[in-house]
Amino acid sequence: MASLRDIKIRIKSVQSTKKITKAMEMIEASKMRRAQLAAIKGRPYLRKLEEVIGNLVNYSDPVLSHPFLKKRDKVKNVGYIFMTSNRGFCGGFNSNIIRKMVEILREEKDKKELILTVGKKGRQAMERIGKGVLADFEKVPERATFLDTVGISRVIADDFLSGKLDEVYIVYNHFYSSLSQKPVVKKLLPIEPGSTDGLGMIGAKAMKHDYIFEQDREKLLNELMHRYIETIVFQTVLESFASEHSARMMAMRQASDNASDIITNLTLHYNKARQAKITKEILEIVSGSSA
Repeated sequence: MASLRDIKIRIKSVQSTKKITKAMEMIEASKMRRAQLAAIKGRPYLRKLEEVIGNLVNYSDPVLSHPFLKKRDKVKNVGYIFMTSNRGFCGGFNSNIIRKMVEILREEKDKKELILTVGKKGRQAMERIGKGVLADFEKVPERATFLDTVGISRVIADDFLSGKLDEVYIVYNHFYSSLSQKPVVKKLLPIEPGSTDGLGMIGAKAMKHDYIFEQDREKLLNELMHRYIETIVFQTVLESFASEHSARMMAMRQASDNASDIITNLTLHYNKARQAKITKEILEIVSGSSA
């Protein structure tokens, strides 16, 4: 049985841990709010960009096309943008998305996978299972700007246009709310007309708008298509960061709650042990005086 001194030391240790987890929870709550706001603000721009490109593709005469819209006859090489975090202490954020990525790789046995990782945890996971990494973007800052993610999209776009990749997917944690972040696999290239999986409705028969284009439509479409791919990658990075901070905030909150439960149980145990010691001392005094 642990002594009173040991129990007291244990209580102080758990109290110190609780202070740390509580402070981390507050920090992550602040970061989560900022990341959540950035992710939500980017969604309307992406939707509007899809609308403009959709009208340009559907209602131009003659009909316009672009390499990003063309499917390959045979899909041999598949690229994945795999997004994780650089740090831990975020519950199942990394483990869930890594498990999803491993499942995908097991299913695609007849294809060659080329993986681009965003985040140290993803790169380490791929190294553990023996998968090579095409490129690694570990140093994307938490307050990422559009320019911080352009390199990711350009590597993928260039490889797709050159024929090195036949399809490209994004694997990341999508931010739904502070309590819900789920692994999502979305097809990035080629862009599928009428897609409703969250990457937009380019190519679908959307409502026609009377836009006035000031330059050659083919050049404009090419520029908009590249901007569209860059915007999707940037938006998914924002979604991933919002999910990461939310998951870490909830993990630290759970850790604080668990620490409180442990402190309560230890305090109860300490009081019982202290009372038993006092009772024993009283019995010894009484028995000694009666003798």
